Amino acid sequence: MDENRAQIIQCKECGSKNRITAHKTGSIPTCGRCHAPLSVDRQDNSGATHILRCGQCGTKNRVQLGGHETRPKCGKCHTELRIEDLRITEPVMISDWNFPETVLKSPLPMLVYAMSPSCPSCNLVTPQVEAFAREQRGRVRVGKLNVQLNPQLASRFEILGVPFMLIFDRGELQESLPGTPDRRQLAQIMGKYVY
Repeated sequence: MDENRAQIIQCKECGSKNRITAHKTGSIPTCGRCHAPLSVDRQDNSGATHILRCGQCGTKNRVQLGGHETRPKCGKCHTELRIEDLRITEPVMISDWNFPETVLKSPLPMLVYAMSPSCPSCNLVTPQVEAFAREQRGRVRVGKLNVQLNPQLASRFEILGVPFMLIFDRGELQESLPGTPDRRQLAQIMGKYVY
């Protein structure tokens, strides 16, 4: 019965109303008219099901939030899963020292936004990246990398200019995107990696 229940979401881009059924809310819904990604209200996560990747063995695990007295564990290696990452709404600051734990062991696909505070283009893109992080909470993790303060990571990933986007999944670099994609383009690109 719950599968037939639908949620009506109004597109922020064109204003049209879209019906999203309950069994399709796991993917990124898009507007039927303008194809912009729709912002599904995920404020109440009690009982919501998410898919997290284990930081140890890389296995995907289906996790239901709410009602857990103990932390959920990986079905394969029995390592505790990091469910606190599902609640992060703002980009996480990435540095040379926290990169392995924050990015490579992330239970969600990770978008790393390489920027510099002195870059005018970055100052225009940063609010878009922060809004994307809020919209994709619990599905994509977003991090900000200040290349001036972290030259080792900038050199390791050959970041010669900012803004620059890096996409990680399963602890590996999947894509490098120079330039400034908007929120809509980011949602389409990250859609390939959302579980």
